[in-house]
Amino acid sequence: MASINKKELLILLFILGSASYITFISITQPFLGIEVVQKEDDWIISKINGDSWADKENVPVGATIESVNGEAPEQHYSITMFQNLENANSFTLEDEGTRLSYNGIEQTSATHWIFFVIIPVLFLIGVLWISHLVYQKVDRRYSVHLLMLFFLTIGLGYISNSGAVRDNMYSVFLNTFLFLISIVILIHFLYKYFSELGIFWFSKRWYYALYWMVGIVTIVESIFLMSGQYPTFIYHIPRILLLGLYSVLFFIIYRGLYLHRNDSYRTLFKYVCIGMTIAFLPYISLYLIPALSIGVKLIPIEFAASFLIALPVTFMYLVTREQLIDINFYMGRLRYYVLLSVVPSLLITIALSIILNQSLSFVYYFEIFIVINVILILFLSIKEVLDFKLQQYLFAARYSYQESMHRMSKNMKDQTNAVDLMKVLRNEISNVLNVRDIYIYSKHNKKTLYCVYDPIPEDILDHFEKYFSTHSYDIGSIIETEKGFGVIVGYSLEKITMLWCRGKKDFTTLNRDEKTYLQTISHNANIAIENMNLIEDLLKELRTLRSDQTQQYPAWLSRLLFSIAENQRKQLSIDLHDTVLQEQLYLYRRMDDLIGKRKDLPKTLNSELNMFKESILDSIHLIRETCNELRPAFIEELGLVHALEDLIEQYQLRSNFTVYFTHEGFHADLDQERVLAIFRIVQELLSNAMKHSEAKIVKLSLANDHEGVTLIYSDDGQGMDYSFQRDLFSHIGLSGIEQRVHGLNGSLTIDTAPGKGFKSTISFPYTVSKEATV
Repeated sequence: MASINKKELLILLFILGSASYITFISITQPFLGIEVVQKEDDWIISKINGDSWADKENVPVGATIESVNGEAPEQHYSITMFQNLENANSFTLEDEGTRLSYNGIEQTSATHWIFFVIIPVLFLIGVLWISHLVYQKVDRRYSVHLLMLFFLTIGLGYISNSGAVRDNMYSVFLNTFLFLISIVILIHFLYKYFSELGIFWFSKRWYYALYWMVGIVTIVESIFLMSGQYPTFIYHIPRILLLGLYSVLFFIIYRGLYLHRNDSYRTLFKYVCIGMTIAFLPYISLYLIPALSIGVKLIPIEFAASFLIALPVTFMYLVTREQLIDINFYMGRLRYYVLLSVVPSLLITIALSIILNQSLSFVYYFEIFIVINVILILFLSIKEVLDFKLQQYLFAARYSYQESMHRMSKNMKDQTNAVDLMKVLRNEISNVLNVRDIYIYSKHNKKTLYCVYDPIPEDILDHFEKYFSTHSYDIGSIIETEKGFGVIVGYSLEKITMLWCRGKKDFTTLNRDEKTYLQTISHNANIAIENMNLIEDLLKELRTLRSDQTQQYPAWLSRLLFSIAENQRKQLSIDLHDTVLQEQLYLYRRMDDLIGKRKDLPKTLNSELNMFKESILDSIHLIRETCNELRPAFIEELGLVHALEDLIEQYQLRSNFTVYFTHEGFHADLDQERVLAIFRIVQELLSNAMKHSEAKIVKLSLANDHEGVTLIYSDDGQGMDYSFQRDLFSHIGLSGIEQRVHGLNGSLTIDTAPGKGFKSTISFPYTVSKEATV
């Protein structure tokens, strides 16, 4: 963890000190919740806030305040400055000639404790923890420091609200200043964060000007707070400025989303937009705008402020993760849950209003509606997660349709014909749905002809003829009759294939999940059957392409097959090098360290370990050699000639013949396909020479002219009888050479006889008429 500098330490101490002081005020000073208005020379109680001390004590609305803390009402600062009665130990009222005295005031509202003390403190602890995570996990950047400062300002701003409602002067100042400055810090963070990504879509002058505006308004308000005079227009100025700051913030970020709607940063902007909308929109639309426009707050400030938790979560995820969540998926789910919960929330609210049978305000019922709506959305979200997580544990495995689909997919890969696949399908459905008897049959669409996999009772066949002769169906269609149910698994112009069941063993009908399962598994089976038929037709077509005279495939097909083979060789070489070879190297190093560091080993054990170490080293060399044969090392970088020289050197080390290689007349710039083809041809010829020829001298010549490339091979080996040409090609590996040459539209001639050695001349042009790539 990086060390904290003095500036960061001072800010942290200020946050903790202020939060401790405000929490102490919130605990020791009850929230009275009394709003007053001055009429002539009297101060009259105009409103009692819900869940306040005055609400619990039934303090009468309309009563006149006679004294506060033994002094005249106008001597108490909260009355004259904020038109509230707060921070009082005692007060007296006069209500319709009756004198009422209140002493020993204590906080009794559990709701107020939760929303104004517990939740703000937990919120501050949460943002401190999030800031700590960001400080630990993210590299020190200017934007990161701004983000942590933003977290701390909204955390302290939230907790200062509990002191501000009690008219504590320091809390009022902090509450106004922090909520204003936090928006500017957020705009400043957005500029710095995106500028580090090379994205600029608004000027830094924006947040410079906003810092000045917030500073001026804060100074003006602090002057009025210290003077003891707090006019009404001063109360509204910070709120109006706050609304303006929110407007600027949303304009900036949604403008960025619009400008980058078609590039790779679209998801990033959308993620930020959604996080800020969730955090700020409830407060703006349901609290701030109604309070400024009509003087009514649709939701309490403590409820609106609770949505601020979305901000630290959003931006912490933004700076600590390299990949964002699929925001489109989650927003689609959220919209769906909101639509589902609107009608039930409305019905529950209406039912509660009837049950309560009280003439409560519209605002109160609106708050109930919002709370119920949020609870239902959370319930639906949690339910979906639990369904996904716990379904496999709460339901038996045999009834898990998802597991059945997985098993079916695995079993499909092992089947080579439609009959076996249909049997697998029948067994799977029988196990999952617990049905009685299952029959598989195919019926001609125009004739009364059936093809059955197993004997079918005559009454079932008569039922088929009676019921299905006048109906048309598609793949996945489910038919239910009094004799059972069936699902269509195959359909063509000539025939229809169906899997028919006599019914479930418990005599119940198919439910919705079972129908969906049958439709899905029948579609998958149909796709597998069609693929099997296509593969079978392709193989038949490939067999017809082979020439009867030369037993050769067309050139384009030969090139395609060799391209596939080379890709497989390359991938196998990479897999061997990255897995088996690295594991062998690791074991070899461990063995070498063990032998070198353990001087106390017995000599016999040390000798055995050295023997094992040499065996591992031999395996390493063997694997490397295999990798080089599968994929010639550096053939792209070295070129064909150097690759052939390395290949020849390897074969001379393992054989008894000498190779003479000439390439002075070769200057062609060949593509990779032809380079690999020549390399493989030489590799096969040298392999044959080592295994069969018993030659002492091998000569290789590589040259080119304006038409193509020529490769000549000859040796002084035992040769062979060339009269049986086709057997020759099939037994000594020349068939592969012939197919490679043929695939490049080349020619191959062979001159050999018993005791006369072996000579072959291979030539092919620079280009071919058809390309084949994989």
